Amino acid sequence: MKEGRHFGTRLREARLAAGLSQSELEELSGIPKARLSRYENGHVEPSIQTLARLAKALNVSEASLLDDGRAAVEEFISVLARRGVQIETKEQAHRLGNAVADMVRTVGGVDRVSPSGASTVGATL
Repeated sequence: MKEGRHFGTRLREARLAAGLSQSELEELSGIPKARLSRYENGHVEPSIQTLARLAKALNVSEASLLDDGRAAVEEFISVLARRGVQIETKEQAHRLGNAVADMVRTVGGVDRVSPSGASTVGATL
């Protein structure tokens, strides 16, 4: 987990990005506002079932709320889909992964991506 970004922080960020108040999220998810506040303040963690309800209400993946590495893959695939690229088979995914790795290697790798989306070039991916 990233320093300072616990589940509650990610939940709050997702709620605000969706333009929702805690009261509105309560209506959508059925989870009491007081409990939502406790999640956001880092006092408690949700059950798996509650996590699913929150993700559905916020229209985000469970992985993104958990800061699971799959969230980055989901975003990558989402960007491709928005740009009209569809991956329908494992073979296509494999070929695309190799192509992306070759491009990254060609430019010297990507050390990190800034919040603005700008990449810094370095030696690792």
